[in-house]
Amino acid sequence: EIPWSAVLRPDTRLREVITMREPDLFFNTGTHDRAAAEYLNDMFSRAAVRRAADIHMLYEAEGTTIQYGISGSLHWVDHIDHNFAKQLDEKLRARANIAASDRHKPLDGRLRLKFPDRAVDVRVSILPTLTGQKIVCRLMDNTASVASLDEIEMTPMARSCLEDILQEPNGLFLVCGPTGSGKSTTLYAALQHLNNGKRNILTLEQPVEKGLPGLTQVNINQHISFAEGLRAALRQAPHVILVGEIRDVETAMIAIQAANTGHLVVATVHANNSAMAITRLLDMGVDVQTLADALRGVLSQRLVEILRPDPERGTRAPTEAEVDWMEVAGIHHAGLKFPAGVQETDYEGRMPVMELIRADAAVRAAMLAMSGEMAVFNAAMRQSQFETMAQAVTRMAAAGLTSIEKAMQLDRAEALAPETKRVGQVLVELGHITPEEAYAAAVRQIELRKGGKVRRLGQILVEEGICTAREVIRAVGYTQGAPELVRYFITTGKVSADLAKEMETRWRQERTSCSLFDLYIDHKHLTEEDFNEPSLLFFNGRRVVRPAADDAGTGVVTGVVGTAAAL
Repeated sequence: EIPWSAVLRPDTRLREVITMREPDLFFNTGTHDRAAAEYLNDMFSRAAVRRAADIHMLYEAEGTTIQYGISGSLHWVDHIDHNFAKQLDEKLRARANIAASDRHKPLDGRLRLKFPDRAVDVRVSILPTLTGQKIVCRLMDNTASVASLDEIEMTPMARSCLEDILQEPNGLFLVCGPTGSGKSTTLYAALQHLNNGKRNILTLEQPVEKGLPGLTQVNINQHISFAEGLRAALRQAPHVILVGEIRDVETAMIAIQAANTGHLVVATVHANNSAMAITRLLDMGVDVQTLADALRGVLSQRLVEILRPDPERGTRAPTEAEVDWMEVAGIHHAGLKFPAGVQETDYEGRMPVMELIRADAAVRAAMLAMSGEMAVFNAAMRQSQFETMAQAVTRMAAAGLTSIEKAMQLDRAEALAPETKRVGQVLVELGHITPEEAYAAAVRQIELRKGGKVRRLGQILVEEGICTAREVIRAVGYTQGAPELVRYFITTGKVSADLAKEMETRWRQERTSCSLFDLYIDHKHLTEEDFNEPSLLFFNGRRVVRPAADDAGTGVVTGVVGTAAAL
């Protein structure tokens, strides 16, 4: 009972009880549970300040261990006795509306805590175990603003590609990655980028992690499935739809139908890499032609721990094990140096590692051929923004952003090596340019495109005097653009179409480990002199295109790069 004296001068807690408003924090009902309430408030407050993703509470016979999940790793916080842990359990269950009597099945709940400087939403998951139970509290800090697309770290090439995909009026954009890979951050940033006040944007999430003003957000639960929500969403005249997860063929087909009928659909799917996301939908039973028509791009993402800047940190050459890993991943490692003497305390924060494929004509052709993930990767290698997860994280390690140890942990078991390469990669491996020069040329390419100028990578390299046109042509011989250049010899009668087909088949069977042009020379079908033919330099894949008079200085290279999209 509440004494009348307290009603006449109620304290904060009693006012909350009287008005039936949920209290901001855990509160005690007497002296017996004051310590438990204060402990929980402090535990969640410190976790939010440390930007912990979750709190783990493992109940065992000898006590309960509490850990924070920070940057993908568990960090020990405390070990408490059984009686005190029982009090914490009771208060957590009461606050999250979880039955205190049910101890034999997994349970879920939610709660919100309002601290003076922040509000924290918490998803509570309780799992019965052999020794008691495991409680995991997933934290979502509502005071942290949604990052803009400009704030998310990515290469200029990836940013340009992603922005182009998001500007598509319709189509399907897939995002994949494990739990805690930053997918939600990237997706919310993408939606904010699209939210200009003129688009009707609707999201279907399980659960909604953060409220976004101006968006219609639907929480998927036991009353509504993704498929049901998506059907209903289409009656809301949306321009953009976010599907939190495609789990089954029904949801996939509705999403693809929406993408093919004037909606931009952004969806996540469980897959280990970007190419696998495509094959995962096909394995569900999606028609390949329908998917190829709808797909606009696929992003695979992970998070890697980054190093604090330290001017005194040295560098070292890779070990034999690291070299072996890079070779398996198809990474040219000659001359690479990585941060040395790295300690666990040297890391601060995480940043995304992205593997982004745009569904262009070559990628769609690979999909329709039903040749598997490697065929999709090979087609994507013609795109300037594409790099495998292993390639991307190794580049970051070589730049000193992270360590090679963390790079290998990120993609140790799944590193795939595309069978084809870009011209820039080949020029690096042949020793004509450095990785830094290749990257700078790719960035310059994006800058020029934004200014309305189209330049291929090889063209930029030659214009800036970094390599010669002959070196560029030689490098083309190792890329997917090589067969296009061979068409010149078909048009001039030096090579028959049947021979070209036979040589291309032989070249691909050798996994393009050699130059297609060298193969012609070795079999005496063509000579070195043939590849120095002046008209070859102006061939665009169908005909010879002579440069304009005022472009004489760069016309040779324009012809070369027009030949191969791989440039």
